[in-house]
Amino acid sequence: MAVSRGKGDFFDVSLRIKPSQAQRMYEKALQISEEILGERHPQTIVLMSDLATTLDAQGRFDEACVYVQRASDLARQIEHPELHMLLSNLAAVLMHRERYAQAKEIYQEALKRAELKRDEVSVQHIREELAELSRKSSHLA
Repeated sequence: MAVSRGKGDFFDVSLRIKPSQAQRMYEKALQISEEILGERHPQTIVLMSDLATTLDAQGRFDEACVYVQRASDLARQIEHPELHMLLSNLAAVLMHRERYAQAKEIYQEALKRAELKRDEVSVQHIREELAELSRKSSHLA
């Protein structure tokens, strides 16, 4: 599963609690961020993606897809500095929904962007996700 590397310690805390608790925390954080910073603020976009990740972890793929798609769309519009990670999160949700061709396309874009930024940690993570995607999709062939 892809995980966002959001700013701050909030995400780290969510790893030690139940996904449903993390979801409620992210929903509240997102609401506050949208009210104070606005929907297009880079931190709001990361929180939106992180909320999608918690929904994805609970198997709530349709809801996760709505949030992560919105986060990715906004990130593209503002040229978010972490767009490659947000795209990786989108691809992960698509993979979990078994939309493999779409996931592959998004992962490949994320990989190119991570390589351009010289973000080696993300490059490695995305390559691992692409390998997992390849294994999953080959079982259907």
